Amino acid sequence: MIDVRRLAADGLALVAAIDRSEHVDVEYAVVDGRLEERPVTFSEIATWDPVGTGPHSVAAELAFCEPLVAGGAVLLGAFDADEVLGLAIVDAQFEPRLAWLAFLYVSRPHRRRGVASALWDAAVDLAVSAGVESLYVSAVPTGSAVGFYLGRGCRLADPVHPDLHAHEPDDVHLLCTLR
Repeated sequence: MIDVRRLAADGLALVAAIDRSEHVDVEYAVVDGRLEERPVTFSEIATWDPVGTGPHSVAAELAFCEPLVAGGAVLLGAFDADEVLGLAIVDAQFEPRLAWLAFLYVSRPHRRRGVASALWDAAVDLAVSAGVESLYVSAVPTGSAVGFYLGRGCRLADPVHPDLHAHEPDDVHLLCTLR
């Protein structure tokens, strides 16, 4: 049973409980406006560093997420009883007519069980309720992430959002029309 809940800002501490590790078989890049498979740069993605402050650490993820939630973005948690399965952050007021799915991770042991879909559906519901027309996603370029979002009706963003692209230039930038 997947229970998606809105969480208060103190729920961000649950980021440390997410195992983002993944074996990568397929990786993508956007070349001349088209999605193309590229050689895999990291076949094994490690979980977040629990003690460091580098780019793939719990501290770095919290530094990214905290201002978003403080600024009004909604933190969603997917649970089975009290066990956290995944987290998402959606900023439904990102720009007029545009929401931003800023964060969506499902812990490795719980993938392929509908958790990401439940978080996605809750994020879309929030965005639609806020009256936006589209949801923007910067997806890590792995086959699993890009495939998930394409399966939800996302398409390549054209043009990409300049600020989000500058922050995550290696990601695949996608847009999902909601209306």
